[in-house]
Amino acid sequence: MTGAGTDGEDPAFVIGNEFAEVHVALVRTGNGSRLRIRDARSGREILLCPVELECLTWQTPELFSRLLSTPYGPEED
Repeated sequence: MTGAGTDGEDPAFVIGNEFAEVHVALVRTGNGSRLRIRDARSGREILLCPVELECLTWQTPELFSRLLSTPYGPEED
């Protein structure tokens, strides 16, 4: 996913390793800029505003480890 963006979106770049690949792009919306992160495998995506991104910097590595233990939420019975 490279090249010129459309609809207020800058060109995306890819970050990946042997476990995951995501496409990241800056998207301009009516409410300001957002960072769009899309999982290449599932197609799931999220738009994060600057405050949400800043909030990530306040977290500890342990939080991310806990999030990765159940990446799609708690198991349902």
